[in-house]
Amino acid sequence: MNKGLLPALATVFCLWFLSRGYTDAHHDSLIAIDVLLQADEAMLAEASAWNARMRQQSPCGFKLDEEHAPHITLFQCFVAESDLASDLAKVDGVKRTFDTSKGQMKAIGIYHIPSGKIGLAGIVVEPSSDLIALQQAMIDTVNPFAKQGGAASAFVPDATGAPFDALLFKYVDTFVPSQTGEKFNPHVTIGIAPLGWLEEQEAQVFSPFNFGAKGIAVYQLGNFGTASRRLDGAK
Repeated sequence: MNKGLLPALATVFCLWFLSRGYTDAHHDSLIAIDVLLQADEAMLAEASAWNARMRQQSPCGFKLDEEHAPHITLFQCFVAESDLASDLAKVDGVKRTFDTSKGQMKAIGIYHIPSGKIGLAGIVVEPSSDLIALQQAMIDTVNPFAKQGGAASAFVPDATGAPFDALLFKYVDTFVPSQTGEKFNPHVTIGIAPLGWLEEQEAQVFSPFNFGAKGIAVYQLGNFGTASRRLDGAK
């Protein structure tokens, strides 16, 4: 081999290695965030009751608690960890322009997303014009800084050891535009249960009820798209 080529090849190899390292570090530094509305006590009570019934059907299912906080998602995306502080400040700016304490929302039914033999279920919330406007304001503010390609490392680890479904990564990656505007499906996730049982519940008459919001918060997502770790520091 021409000895003059060795330094050049070494340089190329180093650049390739550093490039891979940078890419992996960049990938691992992504955080999956959920900008959400915190439900009031009326919704919390209803969601908890449903969750208890679902855990009787699927004892391995998650319990609604601080690491699985009931909520209405407005917007999900991946952001760079280095951008998190500025992204939270942007959300805070939008929060100051919306008074969520006075509005009322309406729960109108039950739905589920199938995953094998189980389904991830939620209480459906009527997509009012106020909710859609709030969602759009969050999207306009934060989405320009969203990143693509997040994986399990972007989420809070699942303490039960349950694997992450790749569909969750795609769901967050494509939240805009797949879950926004006319496609917005506001809901409160309530747990997992066998598909047959969920279909039976959905076939029954649902009694609509009104509820309010306690505020806007930002969480890091966990498995099944749950709100697992609060990021904005407010209580």
